[in-house]
Parts: sequence; C-alpha cells; structure tokens
Amino acid sequence: MIKKLGGISRVLPSTLKAPFIVREMIQSPRLKPIELRELQNKKLSAIIKHSYDHVPYYHSLFKRAKIRPDDIRTIEDLNKIPTTEKNDLRHLPLEKVVAGNIDVTRCYRHTTSGTTGIPLFIYWTVDAKLVCDLQHLRWKSECGVRPVDREVSIGVDYLLDPLKRLMGFANGIHPSDDLHAQIKQIQRFKPKVLLAYPSCLKILAKEIKERKVQGIDVKILFTSGEMLDNYTRELLREVFDADVFDGYGIMEVGGICCECVEHTGYHIWAESVIVQIARGGESVSTGEEGEIVVTDLANYAMPFIRYKLDDSGVLIEDKSSCGSSLPLMKVTSGRNPNVTLLQGNVLIPSVNLVDFLNPIPGIKQFQVVQEEIDHFRIKIVKNRRFGNSTVKEIKQGLLAIIRRRINQKDLTMKIDVLTVDHIPRAKSGKFDYFITKIIPSPM
Repeated sequence: MIKKLGGISRVLPSTLKAPFIVREMIQSPRLKPIELRELQNKKLSAIIKHSYDHVPYYHSLFKRAKIRPDDIRTIEDLNKIPTTEKNDLRHLPLEKVVAGNIDVTRCYRHTTSGTTGIPLFIYWTVDAKLVCDLQHLRWKSECGVRPVDREVSIGVDYLLDPLKRLMGFANGIHPSDDLHAQIKQIQRFKPKVLLAYPSCLKILAKEIKERKVQGIDVKILFTSGEMLDNYTRELLREVFDADVFDGYGIMEVGGICCECVEHTGYHIWAESVIVQIARGGESVSTGEEGEIVVTDLANYAMPFIRYKLDDSGVLIEDKSSCGSSLPLMKVTSGRNPNVTLLQGNVLIPSVNLVDFLNPIPGIKQFQVVQEEIDHFRIKIVKNRRFGNSTVKEIKQGLLAIIRRRINQKDLTMKIDVLTVDHIPRAKSGKFDYFITKIIPSPM
C-alpha cells in the first residue's frame, strides 16, 4: 500500500498538471499506432537520459554495456540494454537506485510484498502517482463505473478512487478480517463496485454461496495483484451476477494492462509503460510467449528500465472491438511460483496441481505445499459436505495429474491431507494456494 511522505504542499503543483494528464489519458486510446509509438519513443528518450545522468545504478549499467543515451532512441533500441531483476536492486543502497536530483522525502513510498523476506522500497514522484491514479479511474470508467457508485476494496486499496475515499464513497476492508465481518461491512456499505485480490474474492464468493447470503448488490468486480483463473472468474460471475474485469501490474511501476468491456485481451497502458516479451533478453515476435519485461516512462524518482518480471506473457496483434487502439497482451503465467519440479526432472505449472481442487465438494479453502519432490501436504478448511470420500478424491486427483505429467502409471508418492481451521495469508494479504520447497532449475 502506498505511503505518503511529506505534507500536502508537495501535491499541489502536480495537481495543476492533472488537466494535461487527463487529456493524455483521453487521447491515448484513440491515437493511431504510429502516433502512440512516437509518444513512447519521445518519453523513452527522456527517461533514458535522466536515468543515465542521475541514477548511479543505470549510469554504471549503461557504461558496462558501452551504451550512451543517444544510442536509445526507439523501443527497438531497448534490446541494447541488459535486463534488470529485483535481486539486482534489492541489496543496493538507496542513493544508487533513486535519482540524485529528486527529493525522496517529497515522494510517495511503498514496498513490494517481499516474498523472499527482503522487501524492496519503491519511490514514486507525485506526477507518476497521479498518472497511475488517473489510469485506474479511466479503466473503471470505461467498464461502467459511475462517479456516484460506491466502491469497496479487499486488499487492493491502490485501485480505490482517492476522491471517492475522501468523500466517503469508497472504503477498504483488510483481507485478514473474518469472512463474516467482511460480509457485514459489504452489506452495510452497499457498494456497486468490489475490487480485490482474486483469492480474496474466491473465498468470499464460496462463503456467500454456501451461506446463501442476501443483501449484496455488486454490479462490477475488479481483480488485481494475482493471476485470475477461469474457475474463479466463473464463480464470481455466478455468485455476484456481475461482470469481472482483471488488471495486471506490479508495485514497482504500477498498472501495466487491463481488460476492457469486450474481454479480448489486456490493453497495455502504453502512455506510461513499454512492454516487451523476451527470451534471453531479446524481444520475441508478436504472438510468441516469453518473459514480461517492462520500462516505466512516468516515474523519474526511481526508474525501472527493462525490468524483468517473474511472469510470462504474449503480445496480441488483434484489435479490440471496444474502440481502444492501445496494444493488447495476455499474461500466461503468474507469480508465486510459476513452476515446480516433479520426479524425472519434469517441470509443471503449479496451477495444474491446484485447479483440480476447486470443484471438489467439501472444500472451503485449500493450500498445497510441496515438501519434497515426492511429498505433498494439502491443507483443507472443510465445509459441511466434507467427508472421507473427499480425502480419497483429493489424493487420487493429485496422484493422477502427476502420473499423467511424468508418464508413470505405477508412480507412488506421499500425499498428506490435513484439515485445519484456518490457513494464514501472506503479509501482503494475498493467499498462497501453492508453496513449494523445491527449487526448479532455470527454464
């Protein structure tokens, strides 16, 4: 969650820029592809020069790669710059990664979730924060949210409209709150818009469905912060009778892309970020899957240039019938973790090891923990339909998936099913459905 440092006085000068940023937000989706590319190239040249002149980390990186700012004029030139990962920055002192000409005490500060136990502190200029807020506002407006619609967030307060929150039309619920308390808060506040991590909404929807809860009239759902799987999307549509719009971003750069009303893909917020799909640091063609690499064009306090994420995606050539000219992409695999290792050195997407649990009756909540390569521990919070047959179905289901994956019909392995009263969340409020203690070899 974003923490504001300093007084309101530093906000006012950038607030005066809001009309110009709003105009860009309105115009960008209507630009021709060549015009959008020219806008990106112009912003790219500026952020590259700034980073070279004022950010010691990037100055050293460019020097080692024998690159000068004039060498990077277009998006295609970005491939000349080595990619940067979170671990490259995590242990560096602040003065190495922030711009020397920016007063960080007048910036916004937030942190990544710190899944390795060492969080990364991020600093945003007021202008960058304003861009991000207005992009979220544009997204919600395009999906049908009106200025008078009440909003409730569960864990994703960064998606709330700041003005609505000030006026009492938006409220946040902490993900760790008891489900009964969450439901009561929603019933009392009567929101038309619900914004949350997919895992939070999934557990909430199951509780509402099981208890046959009444008095919730949400019309639009927004998800962010985790991968949204098809099962959860359909469950949310069924329980809330509302459309679901998913967004994708990271704390380091803010929003990256979002679904439109046509659900034809995720529109990249190209006025503030460049998205590359790469393998081995080199961009791949449109339609090919690879690692997601982003370059932030808006934040001059702590730039992120060719920043490699732990996610995979693909750029889409198709155009959406929604009318926006912003380019499209899809995220094909997400964080925490993407893959795990099975016998025979076989890699498998972790989602394949948990999806089979979703439709099994008797399961209210679950978490799969891979203790060893041939030992899985499955924690279950049960509901009224849980029985001995549930445990058998869980064990047989997981064993069948792994046997099929590694092509060994007589494979045996240890699978423990434990019933628990509660499964704790991560510090961020997200819920880890799958945890592995096995470290796969790099793909």
